[in-house]
Amino acid sequence: MAKVGQWVSDSKSGAYCKLTFNSGEKIYINHDKGGFKGGWLTIDRVSGTFLGFDMDRIFTCDLDSDEGQSALSCLTRDVEPESLYRTPLGAFVKYLRSSGSVDEVMARCRALMAIYGPASP
Repeated sequence: MAKVGQWVSDSKSGAYCKLTFNSGEKIYINHDKGGFKGGWLTIDRVSGTFLGFDMDRIFTCDLDSDEGQSALSCLTRDVEPESLYRTPLGAFVKYLRSSGSVDEVMARCRALMAIYGPASP
């Protein structure tokens, strides 16, 4: 299970939260608009380097698309209307916080979008 870090919200840059796994791996979940609005939700893996860190984008979701709205609806289905977990950032943090690794986060995101992704012709 991941340790959920501080939630940061900024009116200009949106909102983000860091999750740290027992292995030391870290991800940032970012919602570019913050609050309850649509926009983009991204997840970046943090990898340390000698002089700092690098960010590697592992997931992107357009919350304004039909697929993004469907996935978010699924994640917020049983959440109280005023809960932080009703926001896109909160919903994804709640969904992913029980993951054990970055690989599991990637698998869970793929599974979510496979269910709610574009319909096959």
